Amino acid sequence: MRPAGGLRARAALGAVAGVLATVLIVGIVLAIQASPDGIPGLAGALILAVLVGGTLAAAVTASLMNREVRALRQVRRSTESFLSPEGPEPFPRTGGPEVNDLSRAISDTTDALQAESRALEHDHARLETVLASMTDGVVIVETDTTVSLVNQAAAGMLDVRPRMEGHASLADALRDNDLVEFIRAPASSDQPTARLLTVGATEREVHAIAVPLGVPGLRQRLVLLRDLTDLRQTETVRRDFVANVSHELRTPLTALRALVETLQDGAADDPDSRAEFLHGIEVEVERMSRMIAELLDLARIESGMADLDLATVDLNQVVAPAADRLRAQADRHEVTLELATDTEPLPVHADSDRTARVVMSLVHNAIKFTPPSGSIRVSTHRTDDEAIISVSDTGSGLALDELDRVFERFYKADPSRTGAGAGLGLSIARHTVRQHGGRIWAQSPGLGRGATFSVALPLSEPAPRPVGSET
Repeated sequence: MRPAGGLRARAALGAVAGVLATVLIVGIVLAIQASPDGIPGLAGALILAVLVGGTLAAAVTASLMNREVRALRQVRRSTESFLSPEGPEPFPRTGGPEVNDLSRAISDTTDALQAESRALEHDHARLETVLASMTDGVVIVETDTTVSLVNQAAAGMLDVRPRMEGHASLADALRDNDLVEFIRAPASSDQPTARLLTVGATEREVHAIAVPLGVPGLRQRLVLLRDLTDLRQTETVRRDFVANVSHELRTPLTALRALVETLQDGAADDPDSRAEFLHGIEVEVERMSRMIAELLDLARIESGMADLDLATVDLNQVVAPAADRLRAQADRHEVTLELATDTEPLPVHADSDRTARVVMSLVHNAIKFTPPSGSIRVSTHRTDDEAIISVSDTGSGLALDELDRVFERFYKADPSRTGAGAGLGLSIARHTVRQHGGRIWAQSPGLGRGATFSVALPLSEPAPRPVGSET
């Protein structure tokens, strides 16, 4: 308010001074032309003219300037409201030409700044979205001691909180000594540097690349983090798969070569020996054929090429025949096989043939690891929304760390039993159950105390309510 009041005062003072100067000049001219006797009266008239004219001039000038002052005051409020949360006020268009030009210039400038600000906010939001959706980690390092950005992927690899703005200590933001040392390491050139690191907090294997940003002397860097853990695990699985397949094929091939060589050395002339060796060849060939069939079956399932022939079936009618097919094998191993299916139908939407293979795989596995005089119990029952198949045995049992691993390809709970199969049956069973939308798991109280393998499949209809229950 003080600048506006001062402007009005200076304008009024200028108007009065102008009137005084004009009256003074006019008075001097009239005094020169008038006679000496008329000078006093002329002086009084001039004084009155000065007072009246100065007051009127000041009033008119103040009135005219007041409009300009109000316009300037509105320009100031509109300018100050540019950063207000309520938004900017409109600029006035009621002042004189100078004020209007000033108002228009400021308005155009603020409109341009607002448009630039909106564009920057849009770019910032888009950049945040890109950084948040990236699978590679991104870290922006401002100096050797500060970090300004850590995206979601990098935060997950390092087990820290993501940071999209502001500055934080390098050690506090990353919390990994090896990565901090890599970032702080002096670079011999302005070229990117790279290093393989293992993050201590998450045990993730990370490939870090540091790229210089901006002026070299400022030590600004863009650090890219690529998680190689899954890739390394996949590569390890691939190598293990090739090694296991090679080992499993080598065993029967070695046995076949020995049998054939024995026959060639003269055993073929002895009828009894010939029959024994031919039976051995038949067993090894059957073992190889079964393993190759299981490998192909597993490959089809994992690639999604194994289509299911789904239909609504009674699970009891699938489990009982599948278990009975292995009763003769259980008898040969002197193992008692007991079957206890639910008294009520268990309708499930399943592929009968593949579900039967799962049951046979679980029973076959139980027979292999149950000693003579042991027992196996195959049972079914229902829960609220699932049908459960359980295969329990009194065999060698499983350690706690083996309960999940038994479903891995080629895993054998007892590696010394080289003739117990290729270790693919349970893996195929797990994939088949998952294709049906079900679950499979193993339980065991410990080594030498038996084990129970269970499969849960979704019921195709809800469980019936108990008689007398509330509706």
